[in-house]
Amino acid sequence: VPQLYVYPIKALRPIPLQYAQLTPQGIKYDRTFMLYHVKTKAEANDGSSSTTSTELKKMQLSSYPQCALFEQTILSRDNGQKEVLVKWHAPSLPTEGTGSESGEELGKELEQAERERLKRLETETITVELDPPPKIDELEKMEVNLHGSPTTCYQVGEDYDRWFSERFGFEVVFVYLGDGKRQILGTSLLPPATSRQQQQPPGGGGGWLSTLTSLTSWFPTVSISIQAEREEDRKPKPWITFTDCAPLLITSESSLSNVSARLAPDMDSTSSESTPLQVPMYKMRPNLVLDGEGEEAWAEDYWGELVVTSSSNCSPTNGNANGKTKITKTKLYLTGNCVRCTSLNVDYDTGKPAKGEMGTVLKKLMKDRRVDSGIKWSPVFGRYAFVGDSVGDGGDEQEQEEEREEREPEVWISVGDEVQVTRRNEERTVMDWPF
Repeated sequence: VPQLYVYPIKALRPIPLQYAQLTPQGIKYDRTFMLYHVKTKAEANDGSSSTTSTELKKMQLSSYPQCALFEQTILSRDNGQKEVLVKWHAPSLPTEGTGSESGEELGKELEQAERERLKRLETETITVELDPPPKIDELEKMEVNLHGSPTTCYQVGEDYDRWFSERFGFEVVFVYLGDGKRQILGTSLLPPATSRQQQQPPGGGGGWLSTLTSLTSWFPTVSISIQAEREEDRKPKPWITFTDCAPLLITSESSLSNVSARLAPDMDSTSSESTPLQVPMYKMRPNLVLDGEGEEAWAEDYWGELVVTSSSNCSPTNGNANGKTKITKTKLYLTGNCVRCTSLNVDYDTGKPAKGEMGTVLKKLMKDRRVDSGIKWSPVFGRYAFVGDSVGDGGDEQEQEEEREEREPEVWISVGDEVQVTRRNEERTVMDWPF
């Protein structure tokens, strides 16, 4: 694992991490905030009057490349609290003294005023509560829809809306997921049941409960089937935050090298020497990056299951008080392909589509990477994944059992962890999310 990334606010620049806590919803804090464009449109009534209505449009890099101008950083306070610091980077302007050739004073004054305004917008940052999170009982509730999967969320506040709106140049609402949960659509992305859900009493079949349930056909007054349904309802159902389709996105450096090799070298006009172009991994927006050592490019297309081996000293909270190193093995279920859009072509310095070869990354992949028949018009790079079971290896069996009984253990991964491919699919998976 050479790189880890988290995106507390969806669509903004990634935050590189040295270690991260894994939850069933992926890396902790990932995509728990989001921005929506508030679009107002006029609607005619009877021809003599009109009303206005608002529409919320999700803000992602493909449609709003200027999101790339916003940098986010996690700040850890002395009292243990965490916040997200957001800073806006203004696109470059002409340097002073490059006004119109006619030397019109008004043009120069306007240019100087704009430069000062952008400098002010760059200087003024904003912080967002992360841990503890915003108090949702004090926030206004609202409904949003992301990729057809709706959820309840909360408007963080007018000050935040105003801060983002001034920098985007149009009305924006900043929302927090809170206790909202998005449903995973389709069936192809759903992860297999964890081992706890799969466990059954010895003898197979489903044990005494299923046996008694089958007897209801002979004794209709026995409502064991209702109890069985309730047992099923109590099983945790997978859900996602403001991530697109799954908790984690996993990519490979081997495949990224293949992408970079497709770009024509950058030619130096003065020396006639060429410099190979390298597509930065952050443009792929991953959470977990693997070096791909020993694997060919695109081998991840067939990865079905990975095991990440982590040690206890990667966590800032899991101390090694007894002098023993605890090794944790965590399963990751890879269930779907990540299909790509024009976000790959965005220049993070200008907030616009990149010029030259860097603006053709998506096109370069269209030729041979449209390998998912479920979404056949988009190329694939990376795999969506769900967090599975974690098994500790260290300490005696009694200590491990006591930990399992007391609480769900924290699972941490870090840069440098080893990852093993433990299952490969015979064929590529097919996406059936109804985009």
